[in-house]
Amino acid sequence: MKKWLIRNVENVEKFFPLTEEEKKAFKEVISVYPFLSTSYYLSLAAESPAIRKMLLPDLREIDESIQSKGEDDPLCEERDKRTLHLTHRYPDRVLIVTTNFCPVLCRFCMRKRNWKRPTFFIEDPEIEKAVDYIKKNEKIRDVLISGGDPLFLPVEKLKKLLFKLKEINHVEVVRIGTRAPVILPQRLFDEELLETLEKAEKVWINTHFNHPDEITEISKEAVRKLLKAGIPVNNQTILLKDVNDSVETLERLFRGLQKIKVRPYYLFHCDPVKGVMHFSTPISKGLEIVENLFKRISPLAIPYYAVDGPGGKGKVQMLPNRYRKEGNYYIFRNFRGEIFKMPDR
Repeated sequence: MKKWLIRNVENVEKFFPLTEEEKKAFKEVISVYPFLSTSYYLSLAAESPAIRKMLLPDLREIDESIQSKGEDDPLCEERDKRTLHLTHRYPDRVLIVTTNFCPVLCRFCMRKRNWKRPTFFIEDPEIEKAVDYIKKNEKIRDVLISGGDPLFLPVEKLKKLLFKLKEINHVEVVRIGTRAPVILPQRLFDEELLETLEKAEKVWINTHFNHPDEITEISKEAVRKLLKAGIPVNNQTILLKDVNDSVETLERLFRGLQKIKVRPYYLFHCDPVKGVMHFSTPISKGLEIVENLFKRISPLAIPYYAVDGPGGKGKVQMLPNRYRKEGNYYIFRNFRGEIFKMPDR
């Protein structure tokens, strides 16, 4: 096993001491939800309480009084599978889950159910099945490649998938969901990987910064390498209780991302996933934060706040209620709270 992967409590304590409760959580939780981290991300956790909360096992993960409201697969990804690795829900988009391996097991992971499976990487016959399905469905223009973390697939396997998608004319966009710039930015220093992403042409990166403490000099350099290769970078943040659920924290995060040319794309309400419910905030909290962000920063730095509907209902974007219609007029409320009206021409 690679030396930069940390799995046990003894090696974690080489980075920082654990409290007795944290040691107890390691002992009781990891048999259900294992622990894995990069040494890089652990070094950040040593300095950041917020990162520590996202990384370390927590006894609340297995507390049924908290987790009973969650489900293993609340978004019904398994139900909507068309091949072993491909889910098709929206008319023009499909999801391909290529692996359950990620070098950091984030405690808020929406696919925590896959942690319980043996490590898998998509096999060549399954790549062919997924590609054939996409070829036969000409309405599909957008392919999301996810995991686990697809950027930790063997490069030849990733290349095979990306280059086959490149050849399909009706596929216009290939999005790769990855936390590599956050949890192991050195991965983006691999010239073969960067060349693969660049030559695949259709690739966009959706990464996952949740807290301003994750924006480091080395993560900035990783993002620069992607941008220099002509690859747009968007960010998806999850609203997490006691981690980033304040307007001040998210303002710093979104300003910081905009500064390094990463577009804040989504702010997700925490999905009702079993083992994750202790991170959940009220939906009203997210709307309140977004309302206040509009008073502080440019809309270019404000992501969509969205709920992903349980039961496979899909994503719904939300904004604070800032207008209404009365007769032939629309009544608006601006960022200062001032009211004005305009006719519906």
